[in-house]
Amino acid sequence: MIAFLTYIIETAISVSIFYIFYELFLKRDTWFRFNRYYLLFGIIFSFILPLLDFSASSVVVNSQNQFEFNEYINLGSTISTFKEQSLDAISNPNYLMIVYLILGCLFFVRILYQLFKILKTVNANEIIKYKNKKLVLMNNNSSPFSFYNYIFISKDDYGSIGSNELLLHEFTHAKQMHSIDVILLELILVLQWFNPFIYRYRLAFKEVHEYLADRGVLMAKNDKIAYQKLILDQIEKSFHVNLASQFNYSLTKNRIKMMTRIKSGKLSKFKILLVLPLVAILLMAFSINTSKEFNIITKQIHTQSQTHINSVPSIFPVKKVEGVRISSGFGMHIHPYTKKERMHNAVDIKAPEGTPIYATADGMVRKVRHSYKNEKGYGKYIILDHEDGYSTLYAHLSACDVKEGQEVKQGDVIGFVGNTGQSTAPHLHYEVQKDGELVDPAKYF
Repeated sequence: MIAFLTYIIETAISVSIFYIFYELFLKRDTWFRFNRYYLLFGIIFSFILPLLDFSASSVVVNSQNQFEFNEYINLGSTISTFKEQSLDAISNPNYLMIVYLILGCLFFVRILYQLFKILKTVNANEIIKYKNKKLVLMNNNSSPFSFYNYIFISKDDYGSIGSNELLLHEFTHAKQMHSIDVILLELILVLQWFNPFIYRYRLAFKEVHEYLADRGVLMAKNDKIAYQKLILDQIEKSFHVNLASQFNYSLTKNRIKMMTRIKSGKLSKFKILLVLPLVAILLMAFSINTSKEFNIITKQIHTQSQTHINSVPSIFPVKKVEGVRISSGFGMHIHPYTKKERMHNAVDIKAPEGTPIYATADGMVRKVRHSYKNEKGYGKYIILDHEDGYSTLYAHLSACDVKEGQEVKQGDVIGFVGNTGQSTAPHLHYEVQKDGELVDPAKYF
C-alpha cells in the first residue's frame, strides 16, 4: 500500500514537471502536433519513470510477520496472549488511503456517467453517415462535439450557413483520434485527482486539440474572420461532457489569439531539444545510484543463493561454550512452575549467563523488550523478522544489544543469555515462526 502511494506521488511530481516545462517553453508556439505528442509522452513517461528506480539497501527484508506468543501472568495456569505488531503496522488504519480510494472511485463513476450520457445521446437521435464517420443529429440546440467516430451536431445547425466548417472542425477531432487523449487524461485523473497540475495538463491537451482542429478548418477554408465569427456564435451553446471534443469550449479567446499568431519560426524548434535534458534530469533524479549501491546490487545478484540461505534461521543461536546444551525441546512437556503438561513451542538452550546470542538469519529487529517483571513473562526479549515468512524470538535475556528497526546479519551478536522473567535458570528460550505457524527450531539448526 505504501509502495503504491509512493508510486502515485512520484508520477504526480513527474507530470507536474512536464506541465511546467510545457507552460514555460512550448505553450505559445504553433507547433501544435509536436505539443500534442509532447503531452502524451509526458503522461506515459511519468508512469514508467518511477518503475526505473534501482536503488537498493544492503539488507532486504520482504517479510514483516506478526509474531504471536504467550506470556505467563502468574505462577498458576492463567495465560495471556500477546500479539506483537510489526513496525509498519502499529499505526491506526490508513485513512489517507481510504480517502484516496473513495475519491478515485467517484472520479471513475463520473467517467462511466459521461459515457452513459454519450451513448444515450447516440441512441436517442438520428444517425447518418458522414464520410467515414457517423453523424448524430441532435434535437436539442447544443454546440457540436465529437467522440471517437461519432460527430454530434444540432439539427438546427446541420445544413445552415457555416455547418461545413462546424463539421470539418469535429471531423478533424475524430480523424486525429483526440478522444484517445481525452480518455487517457480522464483515467489518469482517477489516480491523480489530488494533483492540481493534472487539471492544467488536461486543459493544455484540450487547447492543443482545438488548435489542431482549427488549423484543419483554416487549411480547407482560408477565411479566418468568418470562422472566428462562427466560433463566437457558438459560445452560448454547450454539451457538458468532458470526454467529448467540443466545438465550443471555454478556450475561445485563446483559440482566436492563436489563429492570428504568426507561425513560430524555425529557431523556436531548438526549444524542442530542451526536452532531452529534461528527460535526462528526471531519469537521474528518480533512478540515480551511487557506485556503492551499484556494487551492492551486483554483489546481491552473484550471491543470490547464499542470501537465500542466510535469510532462513539455520544456525545455532547460542555461542557453543562449555555448559551449553538443549534442556527442553519442541513438544509437550511439564511446565516447571505449574507442574502441568503443556505444549512447548520452542527450544530452551541452557547456557552460562552472559553467553552471546546470535541472529540465526539476516533480518530486521522488530521488537526489543527491556522492561520485565520477575518470575513473569518472557523477561527481556528480541523479535527478528526475516525473508520468506520467517520470524524468530529470543527470550529471558540478560541484555539486548540491538535496537528496533536495526538490520542484522546472520551470526551478529544481538543479546546475551540471562535468567529474566519466568525462568528457573539461565537459558535462551528460542522460537521460530514460519508463515504465522510456530515450528520446531531444531529442524533448522
